[in-house]
Amino acid sequence: MELNMALVQMKGLKCRIDDILNVTTYDEHADLRGLHADRKDSDQLFQLRELQKIMRKLADIGGSIEYLFRPVQETGSLHKDENGEYRTEKGYCYRSGSLIEVLLQGDTNEAACWVQTKVEHDGEDYYLAGYEDIPMEGLRVRVRQGIQMEGE
Repeated sequence: MELNMALVQMKGLKCRIDDILNVTTYDEHADLRGLHADRKDSDQLFQLRELQKIMRKLADIGGSIEYLFRPVQETGSLHKDENGEYRTEKGYCYRSGSLIEVLLQGDTNEAACWVQTKVEHDGEDYYLAGYEDIPMEGLRVRVRQGIQMEGE
């Protein structure tokens, strides 16, 4: 299967996930209290609890698919500001817990690859979770549409 075909299938899956989340009332009530179920029936309670777990996973998958299709609004390098925080040229600031996409060189036989991870802080400086030895200063990053810029 070609990558483009897989991406088309992902868009279709996202639509189906949205439909399922809507039908189950998950978007309004994560506990699914909008679904009619006999709460005195142990089998229905079991099904409801299992469905809650499945809905959480589907919502997470749907969010990942949605993120994948968000357009990139900025690509640039990180620089440490006077407050010790890392920013892009257009002002996006990364703090503990921020998602970040960075361009990293893996195997020398492959092209550099965009990797999504989180920014964390060790009490002295920020670092990339899972890539602690890579300095953040000067890293090539990209910010996708829908990510709030500081001051917006």
